[in-house]
Amino acid sequence: MSELAKKVFKVFSEEPLRPEQIKDLYIPFDSLRGNYDIVRRLAGTISTSDRPTTQVLAGHQGSGKSTELMKLKLELESQKYFVVYCDSEQDVDRNDVDFPEVLFALLRQLASQLKERAGIDLQPGYFKARFDKLNEILGSPIEFEKFDLGASFFKISGKVKSSPATREKVRKALEPDTDNLLSATNDILGQATLELRKKGFEELVILFDDLDKMIVRPMENNRHSTDEHLFINRSPQMTGFHCHIVYTIPLSLAYSKYHQTLKKLYCDQLPVVPMVSIRKMPPGGGINQPGVDAMRKMIDVRLYSVLISQKDVFENQAVCDELIMLCGGQPSKLMSMIREALIADGLPLKAPSLDRVRREGKREFRRQLTREYWTLIEKYRQNAEHVPDATEEPIFRTLLESLALLQYVNGVEWYGLNPLVELLTPPPTEVPRASP
Repeated sequence: MSELAKKVFKVFSEEPLRPEQIKDLYIPFDSLRGNYDIVRRLAGTISTSDRPTTQVLAGHQGSGKSTELMKLKLELESQKYFVVYCDSEQDVDRNDVDFPEVLFALLRQLASQLKERAGIDLQPGYFKARFDKLNEILGSPIEFEKFDLGASFFKISGKVKSSPATREKVRKALEPDTDNLLSATNDILGQATLELRKKGFEELVILFDDLDKMIVRPMENNRHSTDEHLFINRSPQMTGFHCHIVYTIPLSLAYSKYHQTLKKLYCDQLPVVPMVSIRKMPPGGGINQPGVDAMRKMIDVRLYSVLISQKDVFENQAVCDELIMLCGGQPSKLMSMIREALIADGLPLKAPSLDRVRREGKREFRRQLTREYWTLIEKYRQNAEHVPDATEEPIFRTLLESLALLQYVNGVEWYGLNPLVELLTPPPTEVPRASP
């Protein structure tokens, strides 16, 4: 790979923008997402409340939630809040998440960041005694002579994340003690807030990202799915922390039958980060030029940051625009498509590069979308405002989770098939076999 290609590959990272990148690389998409102004709404709820708040933020994977959280972090820090960004992927197995793992991740990352950024060492208090019990479960002692809360929870989180059997043992052992665990955590949060105020900070805010990536599946009792269990059944614990907190949640949960319940539990609002509106709602349809222009600008500012011209990356503007349309308005998907095309065919990206991206994307969705999904897919092909009934809701949620169906807000809220799914045809109708 040439040095130019390496620079292009690096600059189109799918990772959310870091705080120091926001000033130069952030593109405001609010007007193309229904004018939600996510950051202002979340920050306003925190700054105007005289008590801890728990909010949630929904959206497709790849829609830009993490970048909005980074912008929120900067906004709150400008108001003297101490903001801890928790990347749950570091401590939590997305295939199996429950409240104890959330608590461990929160304490581990809080303790580590307070020590590194503010020079504050949190005292373990109640948890020092509880670690004796955890040692028995984990099967390997943790030394406490020079107790470091962050380091100890790092060891625990690592074992719990990597071993389903250990995870289940820890949950069963801690379940009867959940209220005491939450109370002990709040003692630590109170200690942290007190020390932060001594250093001139207003309050503590935790941004708990990537829970929207949890695998949604039925629980063993089959009455609730995993996301419903965590954010609704466990809401007394999830909303019980004595600090401001924002969780990301799966988009499909926000559009489930529990929509109103979620709003009541989490600050009477349920903000969503939709796709960037690069197309208009059917039946008129067509390109939404302001959306395409904004995505072009996102590409341009990244290339400009490394002093690369667009003509060195794309054979022509048509190739660039076609990639934008293929991504459906998903910023991170556009990044990955550019990378995919670059690896396959090198620079500049040409029409054959697009053919490869298109072909691979179609193949992936063809494998995912088995026969039972296609009746609802065809309904959305015909009616972008179709409201799923109770029997359709599970399939609707799966289509949202898989990004086969994308949510837009331009004027009204509507759903469009992923451009790659639009290129597919339904599987042929099965013909019943004749009886012998």
